[in-house]
Amino acid sequence: MELKRQKLLLILSAILLTLSFIPLSVRAENTIDFSVKAIIPTNQIDHMKSYFDLKMSPGQKQDFKIEVFNNSKKEETIEANITFATTNNNGLIDYSESNSKNADKSLKYPLTNLVSEPQKEVVIPAGKSKVVSFSITMPKDEYNGVILGAAHFKKKIDETKKSSENESINIKNEYAYVVGIKLSENSNEVEPNLHLLDIKPTLVNYRTTIAATIQNSESSIVKDMSIDAQIFKKGSNKVLYSSKKTEMSMAPNSNFDYAIDLNNQPIESGTYRLKMKAIIGTQIWEWDELFTIGKEETDLNNKAVEIKNNYFWYYIGGGLILLIGIICLIVFLRRKKEKEQSNNNE
Repeated sequence: MELKRQKLLLILSAILLTLSFIPLSVRAENTIDFSVKAIIPTNQIDHMKSYFDLKMSPGQKQDFKIEVFNNSKKEETIEANITFATTNNNGLIDYSESNSKNADKSLKYPLTNLVSEPQKEVVIPAGKSKVVSFSITMPKDEYNGVILGAAHFKKKIDETKKSSENESINIKNEYAYVVGIKLSENSNEVEPNLHLLDIKPTLVNYRTTIAATIQNSESSIVKDMSIDAQIFKKGSNKVLYSSKKTEMSMAPNSNFDYAIDLNNQPIESGTYRLKMKAIIGTQIWEWDELFTIGKEETDLNNKAVEIKNNYFWYYIGGGLILLIGIICLIVFLRRKKEKEQSNNNE
């Protein structure tokens, strides 16, 4: 028993000695030390909402203000910028995009283009607050539907401190506050209109998928959308892959890639058929399209993880080679035996 204790103590000592030579420390930071509050103006459509829901006029210029509170015990620099709404590949409205070059082609007026200074920095003393103001100018022509975006706030990262911490790993939860901005000029109802823009193989989280690019070309918010998609080989009624999702949403004038998982199967070249149905309330869209996967697109398989390779023909080929080898060996041994018997008879 004493010998076992000594061995255990020796093992633990070796582990501790090894760890003492690893120059690694982990620190987690997850404190929320600032907050924001929208200062709601008089032309707010619904005063019960905490975000901006403004009734505007063509060509109208207006300032909208957000108060930023520094709840920490030191001075903080807060970065504020305006973003426009997009749709991410999970089928959810995303307020993180600020580069208008990435906007859908149907979006005439990204919110970032209507604001004179879409990016600002504000230095706030400890325990104090400051008001950040942005100025919006609406398009001169009357606009039906909504323009959607947000004011985005986050604490500025000190790059000098970040670069000096070479021997440590900092786990930082960077909190950002988003204040939604919804602008409209009238109450004219605009219905969403969906289009299938493209079908292509791709990787999602390093998994093989077929992506169907869906566009909402109208200035309306899509809510509670469901999609049912099936993929067939051309000329076949056998479903190879399928996907069904519900409760999705889309930003006005945006697009996203609806992914159909290939269940870790490799992407194979050939011609396929996509049948897909999208439903929003009483509106229904149906597509039945052929698409082709080229040999160059199958290179995605090399980057995929957990892919299930189809070794069927390898097994068949290997089996045939083995069978031929066995037959040749049997023939060789039989001839050798017959030759030996012939020599003995002589």
